[in-house]
Amino acid sequence: MKRFQTFIASSFVAICATGALANDSVTIAVQLEPPNLDPTGGAAQAIDTVVYHNVFEGLTRFEADGAVVPSLAQSWDISDDGLVYTFSLVPDVMFHDGTAMDADDVVFSLDRARAEDSTNAQKALFAGIASVEAVDPLTVKVTLSQPNGSFLFNMAWGDAVIVSEDSIADIATNPIGTGAYKFSDWAQGDRIELVRNDAYWGDAPAIETATFRFISDPTAAFAAVMAEDVDAFAGFPAPENLPQFDADPRFTVLRGNTEGETILSTN
Repeated sequence: MKRFQTFIASSFVAICATGALANDSVTIAVQLEPPNLDPTGGAAQAIDTVVYHNVFEGLTRFEADGAVVPSLAQSWDISDDGLVYTFSLVPDVMFHDGTAMDADDVVFSLDRARAEDSTNAQKALFAGIASVEAVDPLTVKVTLSQPNGSFLFNMAWGDAVIVSEDSIADIATNPIGTGAYKFSDWAQGDRIELVRNDAYWGDAPAIETATFRFISDPTAAFAAVMAEDVDAFAGFPAPENLPQFDADPRFTVLRGNTEGETILSTN
């Protein structure tokens, strides 16, 4: 699934159909439907599962192994005292509505995230920012109040993606980003559909369409996978079924660690 990415930090097990990678479309099942599609204004992990690095991108991004690499910022310089980060943006990046992404959008995004009335779920990521300045259309200077070795890591979070002021009013239901996929449709309670962004600034994605299906019931999840109605299931909800999938050559079971927590407590 070249260039198609999902951010599944809270998933324990993913199941993939063996032949899914050869298709020009993919259907991914997940347990939870996102409450909205604004990663900068909601805490639900389900939002990032759909839109992180697919629809929206940040200055930096996470690789699958957790490494932080350039994204909309192609490079950066850090002052000797660790307080000033000067980002050089990728040229000729367009939002999905055809407007150009430039330094002013970065200033708007970071100032909005750290504003006093911000609803960003990870507002603490931006607390150390003293100022954000557009030096020129492709250069942004971020000044910190004190050195922070995690700053580039913080900028890779889904909560720090770059958004446009022109489309911010409808971001929850009609997200417009710079990513390799554009939002197409949301049939609430059933699925979200994404389509390839043919004007993408980076490597052209191989997959043309992607569908996220919401299946929370373990019995329905098992039936959907066995019938090959889905190409992959991220965070499969019924681990007792895994031996059956392991024994079936049609499927590959991927097991991984998670940052998610399950708490059993008293009422």
